[in-house]
Amino acid sequence: MRILVWHGWLLEGSGSNVATARIVEVWRRAGHDVVLLCQERHPERYAWVDAAGTIDADGPSTPRPNPNASDAPGRCLLLRPVIGSLLPVFVVDAYEGFERVRSFVDLTDEELATYLRVNEEALRAAAASHRPDAIFVGHAIPGGPIGRRALGAGAYVAKIHGSDLEYAVRAQDRYQVLAGEGLGGARAIVGASADVLARASELVAGIEGLGRVVAPGVDVAAFRPRPAEDSLLDVARRLDEDPAVARGRPSSIDDEVERALSARDAAAIDALMERYDEFAPERDVATRLRAVAARAGPTVGYLGKLIPQKGVEHFLEARTALRHDPATVVVGPGSGREWLAALSIALRRGDRPAIEWLRTEGGLPLDPAAVRGPAPDLDVAFTGLLDHRYAPGVLAALDVQVVPSILTEAFGMVAAEGAAAGALPVVARHSGLAEVAAALEAEVGRPGLFSFEPGEGTVGRLARAIDRLLSLPSEERRELRDAVSSFVATHWTWERSAARLLAAAEA
Repeated sequence: MRILVWHGWLLEGSGSNVATARIVEVWRRAGHDVVLLCQERHPERYAWVDAAGTIDADGPSTPRPNPNASDAPGRCLLLRPVIGSLLPVFVVDAYEGFERVRSFVDLTDEELATYLRVNEEALRAAAASHRPDAIFVGHAIPGGPIGRRALGAGAYVAKIHGSDLEYAVRAQDRYQVLAGEGLGGARAIVGASADVLARASELVAGIEGLGRVVAPGVDVAAFRPRPAEDSLLDVARRLDEDPAVARGRPSSIDDEVERALSARDAAAIDALMERYDEFAPERDVATRLRAVAARAGPTVGYLGKLIPQKGVEHFLEARTALRHDPATVVVGPGSGREWLAALSIALRRGDRPAIEWLRTEGGLPLDPAAVRGPAPDLDVAFTGLLDHRYAPGVLAALDVQVVPSILTEAFGMVAAEGAAAGALPVVARHSGLAEVAAALEAEVGRPGLFSFEPGEGTVGRLARAIDRLLSLPSEERRELRDAVSSFVATHWTWERSAARLLAAAEA
């Protein structure tokens, strides 16, 4: 089958990015011929990309073969629409190759119109060149209206996510109108959970009959249970040989964070991120992982973006309130990295005025009242970005994986990945995350075991949820680990997701 996919961003760093990459990889492996439109600047990093180029209204450029491409029955051509220096996003973060990264709600009408037009032209040209049998466009906006304008009603399947609804469609009337245009013209609308489809129907009238739940998947060959110490040491050994580590954050910056915190200098904290590549593993990551591997006792951790919407701050606050003393790992990149370093320092000191300053000046969703006192033994092993070469090994070493997102989520793929690797999840019981937790809790017959109620008092409830799992006998934790891993391997695979997406296009 010939398949065309429009996705507006990269292939790592967010749930929709990863989902797009994995689905296309499965389709190629199954023998399909896929053209993928996205803004990925490093196609050579993906062995399932056969060639890459750019595309605009005049059609695709001459593609450059990927020297790292693997063999497969199918083919994937990655084309990057030429959109200029402005990249609209839902949550602002750094993006390589773009001079301006702005939220959709901050775009002028002219900027929005230009962005939609150039992508519409690129998608139309790709469809004319590829002559696809199935077309998928990402997000209620911008993919929905881009698909409608480029291809006409009934020609595409729209994939919706939580961020598009909450950070654009719900926020501004102009995006509600655009979502109505795009979703109303879709052949089908797929969402990762019943919750995200219900929210879409709440915002856009008349689309109820088009919805299909297609849960994302997990690479169960990579995300699987392994002995914790061996897994961490293997990741550390491979990171020793990764040249990207040299671009990452040096530990010496911690001293500057401490000085900036003491001086209450927000600008100085923000400026520190300019000193390193946030999309690289941190320079001392291998040493930190070896220290975690050598430590007796359990390990808890977080994997995801380091931005306030993901609730990492709640995890660090809750960590100081635990009855247990687990090793603590935080995996991921993000604009909040230095603010989290400052928070770790303030928590070790039990410094409530500093924590209040981090809340007001840094925008961290903190609860200073939850701080009981100094936590001098708090030692957080930050790793920086660990991509899918390394993340499965770290997740396999976690006894508990915390997913404390404040953001309304479409599903919670990171929780599924952790469960596949054997990390027992503790997730916020809301939006699509609640459906992930409920499915895993039903599998083991333990309602509420893997989730906590968000809202006022979150820090205390999160701490109790972590302690509850760490208090279980090791044999019982092992049985739960095997059960949730087996459930994911059966119900949440990329092969299953890819097949259901094609079924939605053919219905």
